[in-house]
Amino acid sequence: MNLLEELVRGPDFVKSDHLSGSILCSAPLLRVDVWQEAFDRYDPFADSESSLSVEQQQYRSDLSVDRYLYDTLALEFQLLATWIEENPNHPAAAQVESFLKRREQLGAQSRIEQQERLFLWAQRNEPDEIAASILGWRLLCDDLAECLLDWALQQPHDLRWQHIRLWQQSRGFYPQNRLRIWALRFLEDARAPQILAWESAINREIFEAHPELLTVTQ
Repeated sequence: MNLLEELVRGPDFVKSDHLSGSILCSAPLLRVDVWQEAFDRYDPFADSESSLSVEQQQYRSDLSVDRYLYDTLALEFQLLATWIEENPNHPAAAQVESFLKRREQLGAQSRIEQQERLFLWAQRNEPDEIAASILGWRLLCDDLAECLLDWALQQPHDLRWQHIRLWQQSRGFYPQNRLRIWALRFLEDARAPQILAWESAINREIFEAHPELLTVTQ
């Protein structure tokens, strides 16, 4: 049994939107809605080039959305870190401090580009067990991203929906990128720990067998 089979054996992946705690809403604290502003500012045609095929355009757009989501969460972390320094005795301080502990897990933005390297290597080495797991992980994340997007379309007033609005045109060529960022932002969601556990398990196996594939700062 390969790693992917071990990850998905037993019950289907978690689809429940149950919350283990309250989600931090940073807008009242920062006096700016970081995610709403990000959605309003995003230009889907900023990186478009008429010389590229539709498929190439979509690929570039997918990675652009992934980077944009990363940058927005990084900004939210930065603004909240400043806020907690200025408001250490605020009633929401404990929740903000807990939320900021996730900042280290965000890692470097180069993790987004890393998925391309893993995917291309896996395609070239598909008989390899790790390669099969990498490709299967991508498909597994695509299924979950589709379920999450379908759920979000029915929940337009849920805070978790704000983050997913940029997914509407595509679930992403490497859906694990945006799933990971979503999971870090909404770790209270029952689906989030599963997403991060999949990535940790895959990365652990890759590091043990092919550490040269994980050269970026984690």
